[in-house]
Amino acid sequence: MKKYLVTAITIMVMCFSTLTYSITLEDLQQQFNKQNIIRADFIQARYINGLSTPLHSTGKMIISQNLGLWWHQQTPFTMTLKMNQQRMEQSIDEQQPQIITAESQPQLFQFNHLLTAIFTADKQILENNFDVILSEKNQQWTLILTPKNAPLNKIFKQIILNGNTYLQTITIDDKQNDKTLITFKNHKTSKLTKHEQLLFK
Repeated sequence: MKKYLVTAITIMVMCFSTLTYSITLEDLQQQFNKQNIIRADFIQARYINGLSTPLHSTGKMIISQNLGLWWHQQTPFTMTLKMNQQRMEQSIDEQQPQIITAESQPQLFQFNHLLTAIFTADKQILENNFDVILSEKNQQWTLILTPKNAPLNKIFKQIILNGNTYLQTITIDDKQNDKTLITFKNHKTSKLTKHEQLLFK
């Protein structure tokens, strides 16, 4: 199950001593909800215990408030993840897609809702499931999420999101002392093209 949780988090959050002003989860939620569509390129680095160098991957992602998440890894191999409130579909290279539904994996889809809450900064869901620390300095906000409920607190130590107008990085620290760093760039917010709409089918 862990690989799906890590993957789902990886397609898709210490106060500083001096703060420019106090930011709230309501502020962040409003900021995230301003755009119906977010596209970005991503670079992912996984730091695994016992490996001297990180594992790198690159790709593109689209988040649609109506259609869900499309996460397409291009290197070092092709992997596509589609996720909405009803199902998750993952395909690697030319292999048959693996489909998971809310009925077949209810615990995983509980996490799906949490992932959506992370990308939308949903105050109620985040505070119900995480100890939350949110701060801002020099127009950069940092959201630190420490899981307090199973199964997340058995898998992850912390999830840290950084950004300004858009989400820029996600850092995932897990219980095996591995770390995943995802960096997003080239954000775009225009409407989906017909081709992009088909990506979610």
